[in-house]
Amino acid sequence: MHARYIAEATFAAIFMAAGVALFIAAPDIVRGWAFAIPGTTDVALEPSFFPRLASGALVLSALAMLLTMRSRTDPLPLEEMVPGSLARVGFGLIGIGAYLALVNILGFVVSSSIFIIAVTWLGGYRRLVVLLPVAILSTIALRLVFRFGLHVGLPTGFFF
Repeated sequence: MHARYIAEATFAAIFMAAGVALFIAAPDIVRGWAFAIPGTTDVALEPSFFPRLASGALVLSALAMLLTMRSRTDPLPLEEMVPGSLARVGFGLIGIGAYLALVNILGFVVSSSIFIIAVTWLGGYRRLVVLLPVAILSTIALRLVFRFGLHVGLPTGFFF
C-alpha cells in the first residue's frame, strides 16, 4: 500500500477514535441542567447534545475520508507542508491537548483566557492592552452565558 494511503488511513482512524471517545465522554465533560431553546422545542436538550453532535460529525468526516481515499488524486495538504508549518500544526495540537487537560484543573475562565492569549500571541498579535482584557472578559462572558443563560455547568477548577 502506498505510504500516502497509510498516512491518510492513520489520520482517519485517529479522528474516528477521538470522535468515539468524545462521544462517550461528553456527559462527564459537560455537566449541568437540561435546557430548552426558546421558541424551537418543548423538549429539553441535554448539555451533552452539541458535543455529541460535533463528535458524531468528526466520526462521519473520518469515515468519508476513508471511503474516498482511493478516488482522490490531489496530494494531501500534509504532503505539501514545509517543516515549519508542520511544527506549528504540531504545537497547535499540543496546545489544544494542554488546554483540555488543564480546563478541569484551572477552570474554564482561567484556562480559556490563557489559551486565547497564547494562541493570539503566537499568531502575531502583540497588543497586550487589547489582548488581555478581551481574552479575560470574553471567557467570563461565555461562562455567564453558559451558567445563567443555558444552565450548563462548565469546569470550575481551583478558581471559577
